[in-house]
Amino acid sequence: MKAKEQELKSLLTKQDFRNSREDRSVILEQRKLLAQLIARTENGIAVLSDFQDGVSYIYPGKLGASIGLMGEAIKSSSAFEEDIFRYILPEDLMERHILELRFFQFQKSLSIGERPNYNMLCKIHFRVPGNRVIPILHRTYYIESLPNGSVWLGLCLYTPFVGERGGEVRNIINNSTGEAMLPEVFETLDKQLLSPRETVVLDWLAKGKSSKQIAEIMHISVNTVYRHRQNILAALQVSNTAAAVEISLRLGLIH
Repeated sequence: MKAKEQELKSLLTKQDFRNSREDRSVILEQRKLLAQLIARTENGIAVLSDFQDGVSYIYPGKLGASIGLMGEAIKSSSAFEEDIFRYILPEDLMERHILELRFFQFQKSLSIGERPNYNMLCKIHFRVPGNRVIPILHRTYYIESLPNGSVWLGLCLYTPFVGERGGEVRNIINNSTGEAMLPEVFETLDKQLLSPRETVVLDWLAKGKSSKQIAEIMHISVNTVYRHRQNILAALQVSNTAAAVEISLRLGLIH
């Protein structure tokens, strides 16, 4: 889970932010006000993430107050809401990060004007004081992008889940049409992360083969295998093969 979280953080915070807007501070204040109003209206938690400055603004609402987040607004030194992640069940947190990784990949394929038309939503669970577990609806929007295409501001919302208790809720939604993304689109997004040759190498690594064995099986040099391994780690933003295998299994890149 830490590897997946690190991968997502790296992708969002290491974008090219050089082409920033002159009126960025005005837009930021407007979006902070929007997040605060949503938190008050929905009695939930709203988080505005500034990926350029690497900070976030958390508006706890009544839900946040119930888990110990106090005050009207909290400025965090991370663009990711670590103070909230610790309440999410580990398996749910992993699935949330996987979905947001896919959402980020999808957003890169859209024009800047189209991006706000989509959001990702998933049902997660908070472990709250008293060791109770409550269902939460989590939504993410990328509401501002810079002219060069980098995602600048993200808005995450957490509200009590009021739908049916059974089953999972996990998808990317077109807000203008109400249509949910089809599973085959997810598969396409996932396959864009690694090249076909890198996927084969990773599959053999997952089966316990060494670099030398993979070189013999694929009829390539050991140096080429090493290069593929480094490319895999860079693409998935992880530091070791075990983490790359875990992420790829979750994404269905290998089986």
